[in-house]
Amino acid sequence: MIVLIEIRGIGVSGKKTSGIAYKIERKQTSYHDIRKIDTEHEKQRFLVILQKAKEEIEDLYQKALEIDPESALIFTSHVLLLEDVEMMKYMDNLLGQGYDLLSALIRMKEDLKSNFLNMQSEIFRSKVDDVEDIFDRLARLESGEKSESDFPQIPFILVCDDILPSLIYRIPEGILKGIITRFGSNCSHGVILARTKNIPVIIRTKNRIDQIKNEDQLVMNGESGAIFILDK
Repeated sequence: MIVLIEIRGIGVSGKKTSGIAYKIERKQTSYHDIRKIDTEHEKQRFLVILQKAKEEIEDLYQKALEIDPESALIFTSHVLLLEDVEMMKYMDNLLGQGYDLLSALIRMKEDLKSNFLNMQSEIFRSKVDDVEDIFDRLARLESGEKSESDFPQIPFILVCDDILPSLIYRIPEGILKGIITRFGSNCSHGVILARTKNIPVIIRTKNRIDQIKNEDQLVMNGESGAIFILDK
């Protein structure tokens, strides 16, 4: 095969692998201004989706437990955030101000992400992906969607902005051959979970990732950070 393009990122997991590219684009979200809503109804809806989210995360925890009990605790931390007293108070406050439930979820997600990103410690900054994962789940449940994104049924390399921890266990075993991200941290929970399953990961390709198109044939090296786009 002929190499058309070579790009570089930071290799943080695994060795060499190959497969077709499958790109996930981050959805842009925004929230409504404060308006008149049935506050009590929205609060009850929040409690319902909160319980459903916990049940889904428990399922992910059980899957992770079979592979690496220590890494499975990552999903325990997701449940702890959902049960956090201060978070519950903040949600109650937002709904009381007149935000509908979806807008309150988006507002809280952006506020939490901003708080973590402003911290000096890389460990705390890496928790942004966990916040994204948790609140994307809540927003999906709020909208009434029962299933998450469908993935190709043939082996592929995931190309995305960041690794959300749940992605590692949502994709069937043997299908996910590698992950390439635009951003990312080598101590993020998504990377840690990928390592437990020996999935090659390359992070921080930045805008170079835009050279990769859906269904491109790729070869990647999770040690060196090299990515090759091949002639089909």
